[in-house]
Amino acid sequence: MELDVSSRVGGSGAGVNILRCSGNLDLETVDICTGAALSLLGTDRKPLIIDLSGVSFIDSMGLSGLIAALTHAREAELGLDLVVNTERVSRLLSLTGVDALLPIHESLQGALASN
Repeated sequence: MELDVSSRVGGSGAGVNILRCSGNLDLETVDICTGAALSLLGTDRKPLIIDLSGVSFIDSMGLSGLIAALTHAREAELGLDLVVNTERVSRLLSLTGVDALLPIHESLQGALASN
């Protein structure tokens, strides 16, 4: 499957970087998303918002990639927020406890407002 990734450094003037992902976040695509997230976290010491609103499926490797990005953000003392607005992805994050590890927002505007 495919994953489309786009990023915006210093997004919306809010002092955060934004990474938008759409498609499936799985074994075949996790390196794309994780690599982009780690690159943005190392770019300019700004928090990162990963917008997963376009992601329809995440497997265990996709979750692992999100945890790797979270670990890197914490080591760098930077914030990491997720945007999730699909029931399937939201439920998976809840079932695995990932929702307790980092802030999850239903919209990009909500994530930007909290940063």
